[in-house]
Amino acid sequence: MAYEITRLLPFRQYNDTDVINFYSLDAETGEAGSVVKVSSADLQNEPVKYVQRGDANSWQTTMGNALSMYPEVPYKLTKVSDTGAGVKPLGILLRDVRNKDENGENLLYYPQKKEELQCVVSGEAVPVATKGLFTINVKGLGGGIAPTVNQWAIPSLNGTVSGVTATAANHATLATHSIGQFIATGHRGEDTLQDAFSGSYAILNLNC
Repeated sequence: MAYEITRLLPFRQYNDTDVINFYSLDAETGEAGSVVKVSSADLQNEPVKYVQRGDANSWQTTMGNALSMYPEVPYKLTKVSDTGAGVKPLGILLRDVRNKDENGENLLYYPQKKEELQCVVSGEAVPVATKGLFTINVKGLGGGIAPTVNQWAIPSLNGTVSGVTATAANHATLATHSIGQFIATGHRGEDTLQDAFSGSYAILNLNC
């Protein structure tokens, strides 16, 4: 079984018109289901630029003394870790961002496996959903804690999602920074029926 990093379970409902697909993540790895915001988007830049990768997965590093240019989307996303002043989430990642598979194979040169894993490599455009229903697994919940039905969803540490109860004191903040509402919660995997996603999970009505 592939090493899973996704924060999403299979059940989801969304419209393709609510998916944005012209940003790349500003990190080498990122989990589907992570809450993101725009970090840079200068339209004076071309939508694709060619760069010489300097990370450990580049051809130059693996082969040495070679020049190989890679396409990269210059408009960038970053994970949202809180709802501080000025933070407005764009949505959640629909695909993982990763450079290697579970065997350490470089996905830059293994497009078939990249599709099997439903991921993109760093620098490639990654789809971002702004609306819809999505099932968030335990890895995508802040602290792995299940929210309560009808709680508002807000970004938490490292792009995870936490549930908060609306009160008169925080209503204005929630209206600005909430990414939706939790409409169902549950727990999966008991005793011997454990898997990579055992634990709390919830269905999020995303509305960024």
